[in-house]
Amino acid sequence: MVKYLVFCVFVAASYIVYSTFPVDRGPGVMVKNAPDIERLTWQEPFTFKGTKVTPKKVIEGEVLIIKRKRYFFDSITKYAPADAMVGWNQLSDERNLEYIFYSLKDRSFKLDLTRPPLPLNTIYAESDLWHLIPSTSDIGEKIKTLRDGHIIYVKGLIVDMETEDEMILRSQTELTSTKNSDGMTIWIEELRIR
Repeated sequence: MVKYLVFCVFVAASYIVYSTFPVDRGPGVMVKNAPDIERLTWQEPFTFKGTKVTPKKVIEGEVLIIKRKRYFFDSITKYAPADAMVGWNQLSDERNLEYIFYSLKDRSFKLDLTRPPLPLNTIYAESDLWHLIPSTSDIGEKIKTLRDGHIIYVKGLIVDMETEDEMILRSQTELTSTKNSDGMTIWIEELRIR
């Protein structure tokens, strides 16, 4: 019995270590272009787990996951189980990311720089915080397996979410060269990981 228990603890610990270990991509730009954000022909709001979801724009493209955080106990977890700081162009090059440190907490991010390899407005223009909402349970399982360093292809909608009594996630719908504390709430309809 003790051997079985030790084995189970070992397997669980191994999985936790593996799932938090970043993917090493090496030097060089891994994702050249920003995701495409296009106008949405009017689409009616819909309900997801008792929350009103209002589509705002269409988003599609590849990004590098710079930093990922899973949430377990906050009020938004049942909708968006994870957030990801994503980057492209120069922010998908590990040589630059060695000097840029993101920390995710409370559905927001903090940026610390040691020796900035790029101007601050470039760092903000080539990265963004995404709240990831899976449209299916299969996509939800994929989101749970994401690791820092993964390159993902995403197709979906930028949305706002609100309950009857309050707005819980509001999205900025344009990429900017200033800090976007709220980030984008992404309704993911297609997700590929590499």
